[in-house]
Amino acid sequence: MSRGDVLDQLKSGNIDYIRVEFIDVLGNTRARSLRRAEFEEISNGLKGVLFPESLLLLDYQDRPIRSKYDDIVAIPDLSTFVLIPYLERTARVLSFINMPDGSSSPFCTRTILKKATEALEELGYKLQVAFEPTFYLLKENTMEPADVAKAFSPEGLMEEQNFLRNMIKNLESVGVQVELINKHYGPGQYEVSFAKGDAMEASDSLIAAREVIRDTTRIFHMYSTFMPKPFKEHPGSSMDVYFSLTSLDGKDVLYDGNDKNGFSSTAYSFLGGIMEHLPSIMAFAAPTVNSYKRFREVFTPSVPGVGNERHFMIRIPSNFRESRSLEFRLADPLTNSYLFLASLIYAGIDGLKRGLTVEVNTYTNQLPSTLGESLNKLENDSYMMYSLGQEIHSAYLELKNSEIETYEREITPWEHNTYLKAGW
Repeated sequence: MSRGDVLDQLKSGNIDYIRVEFIDVLGNTRARSLRRAEFEEISNGLKGVLFPESLLLLDYQDRPIRSKYDDIVAIPDLSTFVLIPYLERTARVLSFINMPDGSSSPFCTRTILKKATEALEELGYKLQVAFEPTFYLLKENTMEPADVAKAFSPEGLMEEQNFLRNMIKNLESVGVQVELINKHYGPGQYEVSFAKGDAMEASDSLIAAREVIRDTTRIFHMYSTFMPKPFKEHPGSSMDVYFSLTSLDGKDVLYDGNDKNGFSSTAYSFLGGIMEHLPSIMAFAAPTVNSYKRFREVFTPSVPGVGNERHFMIRIPSNFRESRSLEFRLADPLTNSYLFLASLIYAGIDGLKRGLTVEVNTYTNQLPSTLGESLNKLENDSYMMYSLGQEIHSAYLELKNSEIETYEREITPWEHNTYLKAGW
């Protein structure tokens, strides 16, 4: 919405509460709910909402990683203002994060993506993105899959038809356009494809979608989970990312019909940069210890390169000539999409500036097999550190290394079963 449209909505008297939301470094949503009068004052004066800076740097269990923090100011981005269809007289809006002196917070991942897209536009290009996340529906009491329907079966669509119909209605009510939905491989597992948009629009839509899916499942007395590998015996949840590169006037720049692979020189260079920095990108695309357990499955892409076969990290779809879109197949639904897309863009920019290239249908890089390996690659990628910003680079590594240390201190049931009676 434009600023005028938002003010008209507020004056209509149909809204009483507005959630001012922002995204932390790990991709979680944080928010405060304001009464209409307070929000009108903020939007009229272009002011912001105060939060403690620690909220940007919490781990998945809401523990801070540092002992000293400043204030931060959430500046509502009125273009993201929408009514929440299933809540009474309530709206939401995403924010950019500033410091009290008005400067951008180095930990605002929406700002980081904005800067990345601006850097790409300086070279004359825009990235268009469509996310395709997978999630499990869980029974409320047992947290087991909500149904046992087979992969891609009409049975699953029948079993969950009421939920799926309401989910789609709610998604489209907040501006998230759904293109298709299917019963995925695991019991109770579903996949939804969203329409393509620019990088910021797509990321904002993904945040909205995760909120809507979460809330709609609760309305239907279920839970949803975006955890990459919630069940040992069932397939993990991925998030395919379709992307295309265009000129500033919207013309495709990836396809060249005279090339044996259908790639332009721009495509080769952009993809060459992604493959050059793929191990670092993985730290954002597959951001948890749990993510790497998914990579041991037969369904999961395992070939580090660009190719036609479905196990390549970047796949050339069979309809590439028509769609002009490629598919990044490494990400999972817990990624902070702003950081992930920023890293992808900066990697592509590096390829464009250095004239890198890539061999199609060939192994081109070594894939990290653990989060620790990905973080090590990111830590030593000076180009990515410079591009994203040293402070966010350091904070992300600190959060993730702390997560690994916490995980490695845990004693699991498997260890009890395997070692408790060892040596008797």
